[in-house]
Amino acid sequence: MATGTSNFPHQPIDTYTRLAHLLHLPAPDREALLDRLYEELLTRESRAYAAGWTDALTEARRARH
Repeated sequence: MATGTSNFPHQPIDTYTRLAHLLHLPAPDREALLDRLYEELLTRESRAYAAGWTDALTEARRARH
């Protein structure tokens, strides 16, 4: 479920598709799978945070002009 908020080149089109892909990859153990999912969620959270700041800065610049 991509929101379209950011245009990062490596962002998957669909969150559910990406998570399904991660869940179907072979993992050596349960902890490795959880680490993989946690890393993906942190990456997405960081991208969303950065996109939010970019959107806010763009709006602030528009308001000045």
